[in-house]
Amino acid sequence: MSEFVDLYKRGGNQAIVINKPYNTDIHITDRGSDWLWSAMCVFIALAMICVFFMFRKPATERLFYYTAFAPLVFMALDYFTLASNLGWIPVKVKYNHARTASEHGHHGTRQVFYARYIGWFMSWPWPIVQASLLGNTPMWQIAFNVGLANTYVVGMLIAAVVHTTYKWGYYVFAIAAGIITCISVMTTTRNLSKNIGPDVLANFQRYFFVVMLMWFIYPLCFGLSEGGNVLQPDSEAVFYGVLDVIYLGILPLLFVPFASHIGIERLGLNYTVNHYGQAPTGAQGGAQHAAPTPRPPAPTPAKKAPAAGTKKKTKKVKRVKKVTKKKHAPSEEEHSSEKVSEPLEEESAGYSS
Repeated sequence: MSEFVDLYKRGGNQAIVINKPYNTDIHITDRGSDWLWSAMCVFIALAMICVFFMFRKPATERLFYYTAFAPLVFMALDYFTLASNLGWIPVKVKYNHARTASEHGHHGTRQVFYARYIGWFMSWPWPIVQASLLGNTPMWQIAFNVGLANTYVVGMLIAAVVHTTYKWGYYVFAIAAGIITCISVMTTTRNLSKNIGPDVLANFQRYFFVVMLMWFIYPLCFGLSEGGNVLQPDSEAVFYGVLDVIYLGILPLLFVPFASHIGIERLGLNYTVNHYGQAPTGAQGGAQHAAPTPRPPAPTPAKKAPAAGTKKKTKKVKRVKKVTKKKHAPSEEEHSSEKVSEPLEEESAGYSS
């Protein structure tokens, strides 16, 4: 029985024991690590569901699944790192709200996971990409939105590792980037989805409303954890974990049936190219992607065929060649004969009288 107990104890979560939080006063415990392992399992389960349904679709209809699978995989890898108590640095706290027994009359150091922000950098823009697909947004506009989304993440990362009050300057830059991103999507993509149809516009507004709501809850969590040092790291892990599971797990996966119901053809996203880099014959794509096809020439009116049993009448045109005789001057003999014949005619006329 004692051997089973020892095996059970050794089989538990040993992440904090193996990867000890050295030189830090405020850090996660076994309970925080357990929650992070649970969140990792949620991301892996959602990724498996996405892969199962993705490979049941043709290759030309997997675009929406790709946008959901990418953040799930990135966040599963990220939460494996967090649950293993890796990818962090100790940062001296500015505000001494959350305390531990290891602090002795001074501001302690807090465990800040930079690995979390690396995972966000890879996963954060994907819901923005999904919302942009609902309006068939141009690629350069999507790239602009993705750049601003990553600026939001980078600003939060720098704010988390800065000790002084200058961290709030980076915090403001991050929020400003998030506001500009929301304005960009709510103007450009909203108008494009409105042109497709009222049902597409309604789905876009519902989806992006949740995205904007999550974007403005994350800064609140930052202010209570890395920024203001109000929450303990275990509570921080739970707060961020719930937000990540909703924003980067459930929401991208729910986007797939929503967008599939509208149809990839209706959104104009089924434009494909062959292995020569050319548009295939008869491919249907978006109006902005498909090359204009040349207009066929107008058909010439066909001649009516003669009815059966009738003979085709043809007009024969006779060419008449005019022959002109050449007039030649009379010779001297003909001229003398004419002169001799004249008196003979006069004599014969006298006898007759």
